[in-house]
Amino acid sequence: MKPDNALNGKNDHTNNTDTTARAIRSWLGIPYASAERFRRSILLPFNPDLPYDQKGPAPLQPGDNSWLEADNGLSEDCLNLNVWAPKEAGDEPLPVIVYIYGGGFERGANTQTTSNASGLAATGRAIGVSLNYRLGPFGWLSLSQYGGAFADATNLGLQDIITALRWVQENIARFGGDPQNVTVTGHSAGAFSSIALLAAPAADGLYQRLAAFSGGASRIVPAWWAEELANKFLTELGITDDPEQLLTLDGKLLSETLFKVGPRDIGDRNGIDNTTIGIVNDHSQTGGVLVDTPLRILESGRHHDVDILFSTATNEADWWVINATEQFDPGSIDNLVDELVTKSRIPRSRARDIVAAYDVKGRTPVEVRGALLTDYIYTLPAARAALAHAAAGGKAHLLAVGPVEGAPAVHGTEMNGIVGQQRPRHSGEQAIRDNLVRDALLDFAAGKHERLWDSVTTEPVTHGIGNSPFDPSARAAEVLRIFAGIERP
Repeated sequence: MKPDNALNGKNDHTNNTDTTARAIRSWLGIPYASAERFRRSILLPFNPDLPYDQKGPAPLQPGDNSWLEADNGLSEDCLNLNVWAPKEAGDEPLPVIVYIYGGGFERGANTQTTSNASGLAATGRAIGVSLNYRLGPFGWLSLSQYGGAFADATNLGLQDIITALRWVQENIARFGGDPQNVTVTGHSAGAFSSIALLAAPAADGLYQRLAAFSGGASRIVPAWWAEELANKFLTELGITDDPEQLLTLDGKLLSETLFKVGPRDIGDRNGIDNTTIGIVNDHSQTGGVLVDTPLRILESGRHHDVDILFSTATNEADWWVINATEQFDPGSIDNLVDELVTKSRIPRSRARDIVAAYDVKGRTPVEVRGALLTDYIYTLPAARAALAHAAAGGKAHLLAVGPVEGAPAVHGTEMNGIVGQQRPRHSGEQAIRDNLVRDALLDFAAGKHERLWDSVTTEPVTHGIGNSPFDPSARAAEVLRIFAGIERP
């Protein structure tokens, strides 16, 4: 999107992704907080006199970053957000949809097209907000155990998100948004972060609805592993005896080093202990942000008044089957059984039965692993969380996004649709599917449940979008049966 802005209505433009698009206004790169390295973010006031006509810096992160569309580079000083609003607003304030990008807590930004929520505002039905949060060591490395200068350093990325939501509460009305009607949504790491808000008392009252795409009440990192990863990180840098050197070492070095020492395989990163970076179950640590795991909070009914949408793609892990075949391939069915035993502590006899449920239809071992991990990492946690929320008196909806012409239903397939964008050179079916995803989110954010499908009760009622290879409700029930009694949020 060409940057433009203005509270006074100058530099307006029309989003032409479809014939119903409306003129919008945008405010880009608004600083919402400041933060010193490894310190919690501090809320900043909004200055209406600045132009906000350029994207802000993207978060510092490893690797090639050309895909981030980061016009103003990368920086540790990245706590900015974008706001998009319809030019012609009605008398009533609009629902607010706050988008949190994914990227494994290591990559991503609010600068990329798949974070561009102008497509939501262009419908005239919502105010779109897209925020940055700190990544890698700056946002998700747990260092609070060292005390002193690191006393705040637990779940700093989540603390950034909460600070951004505080900014929305204080300022969104001036953009035409309703601060009492905020939906937080995200994809992958952004979805895990959205649902983690349930377990963070500091976020109470800052949102009314949560919509999690390809991530739910899971992937919570145990405190013991968070400390071990920090130790591996310091050891690699050679500063275990003097952690405070982290305050002055080159930021790019820190980013690249954590990426190097952290597990890379999706199975390692999503096993029962989630040995990676991410949201830490820090309730027993100094300065802890969470009071429990999100699933236990759902089971308790503490947030039964929060409506939740859980969405998964029908073949999530096939992204790795297709794009990282050699690294993802277990080599044999026996190796896959071993993986369930060692990484998720599933008894071997039961692990054999689980693998056998997926070793069908002539699948190769890599395809078996893709189908199994799709359900274990995504389908199962979504169904269990939705059922727990419903049992506690909450309203939960389950969505399954299926393949369409030109677009398989793998991890990330619906990212454009979530923010109301269209993928370049999309097929007609893909345009329809992405618009259905967009409109479902808009209906959900507006509280128009009568325009959605049935919510979950005692059964995992699931609505399908696209050409699903199975009945989504029946499949969710089957996955619950396959993994019955197996510990997994």
